[in-house]
This record gives sequence, C-alpha cells and structure tokens, in this order.
Amino acid sequence: MKKTTTIALFLILPGMAAFLFFNLWPIIYSIYLAFTNAQLGNFPVQAPDAPQLQFVGLENFRWILSDETFRSAFLWTWIFVVTSVTLKVLAGILLSLLYNSRYVKGKMVYRSLLIIPWALPLLFSVTVWKFMFDPIFGPINQMLKSLGVQTLPNWINDPLWAFLALNIIEVWLAYPFMITVITAALQSVPDTLVEAAIIDGANYWQRIRHVVLPIVGKPIAFATILTSAASFQYFMVPYIYNAGLFEDKFILLYGFRKAFGASPHYGKAAAIMIIATLVLAVYMYVNVRITRLQEGAKG
Repeated sequence: MKKTTTIALFLILPGMAAFLFFNLWPIIYSIYLAFTNAQLGNFPVQAPDAPQLQFVGLENFRWILSDETFRSAFLWTWIFVVTSVTLKVLAGILLSLLYNSRYVKGKMVYRSLLIIPWALPLLFSVTVWKFMFDPIFGPINQMLKSLGVQTLPNWINDPLWAFLALNIIEVWLAYPFMITVITAALQSVPDTLVEAAIIDGANYWQRIRHVVLPIVGKPIAFATILTSAASFQYFMVPYIYNAGLFEDKFILLYGFRKAFGASPHYGKAAAIMIIATLVLAVYMYVNVRITRLQEGAKG
C-alpha cells in the first residue's frame, strides 16, 4: 500500500468511526429490536415480573400489518403526501413565476421575506399557526366570523379541518425550498427560446407550458421527490399541533406513540420504523428511475 494511501486512510478513520457509531450502529440496533419482544419491563433493564427479552422473528411485523390503526396511519400518510406535495409544487411554481416576472418590483424585499419560514424555529412556527387556527381566539376564525360565516371550522379538534390546517402549515414551511429550486431552474431558461415563442405568437401560458416547464422539469421533479419524502416522514408538526388527533393519521407519529405511549413496545415501534424506511426507499428509487434523475447526475 502506498504511503499516501495509508496517510489518507489514517486521516479519514476518525470520521468513519464517528459515522459508523452515530449512524450505522443505531440502525443495526433498531433492526435487532424489531425482531425481539423489547418492551417496558424487559428493556433496557429486565424487571423481575416482566417477560424475558427474546427473539420473536417476524411476529412484530405480522402484528403491525394486521393492525387497523397502522393501516389507517399508512393510508392517511400517503393521502397527506398527495395533497401537501400538490399544494407545495403549485405554490412553488406560481410564486416562482411571479417572482421572476419583470413586472414585479422590489424583488430584493421578497428575497429577504422568502427565508422567514427557514429562519424561524419549527416549534415557534407551529405554535403560532396553532394559535392562528384556534377555533375561538384564532385570527382565521375571527376573520371568517367577520365575513358572516355562521359555522366556524374547528381547526384543532375536527379531523378534516385539522388535516387541511396541516396542509396549509406544510406549504408555509416548504415554499422557500420549492421557490429556491424552481427559481434557479427558471433563470436557466434561455431567453432566445422565450423570444422565439413570442415571435411565433405564443401567449404567456403557452410559453410556460411548452417552453419553460419542459426545460425545468427535472429540477421540479427533484424538488417534488424530496418534498414528498419529507411529507411521508411528517412527525414534528402533527405532534405539536395535536398529537392525539393524528395518532392514526401519520405513520411516524403512530410508531412514536407505540414506543412512548401508554404501553411502550419498542420491538413493534422499531418494526414500524423499518417498514416506513423500506417503503420510503422503494418510493424514492422508483421515482428517481421514472424521472431519470440519475441520467442528469451522470451527465
């Protein structure tokens, strides 16, 4: 082995060790727990009257897949992915087109306002939004009341209205990322193509549809895949907003409550996380193959 290679390996060894310890080891340990009956009483310390910690094979996975609450959480998670990602992409495209319009003045101000959701801590943002949606004191219901709405939505405790509220919050949290990616893509569109379309008589929406969007398609697909993965892993926002209401609506929240709820069962919780990880990995792989993003990376 060359001396330079030996030195290089010696230099990266501490970083590799830290990566394996803080990333790979928890994953391996979680996989191990998923095949055991680890629960409160036998993990991490064995209690005298608790069942012994032992290997149970696929029992946890069979129990989860037959659990109606898990199936509900899995279904609603994907519903949220579809609704939230659709809203995020549409908002990102519309705001980016508006931001890049030559008729819009004060773009530097808008650029500063763009990072507000990124700059604010998530806990603060969700808490403020929860107050905004408060059924009694919230400004949103106060505004609806002033407009003459008789039956005001219960944004906190009604499952349908609360689900809609989460979609709105998610758009607020994600639009800076979407605008950043889409705006960068729009600025790469050659002016000559747009001018040629104008000469051919194409109106604004025809230019957007037939000239701009085909060019920025891959960046939009990239942003869509990433933000859909984030929506699938939705946890902190519903947990802060109303954890009890959404326990059977989001798969990670369901797994968290299984681990730290009234009857903690760490083996089942670990199995839920493994299922979620595998589903997300397959989803990401299929979408990358469909959109051919890997071809752009090679090029």
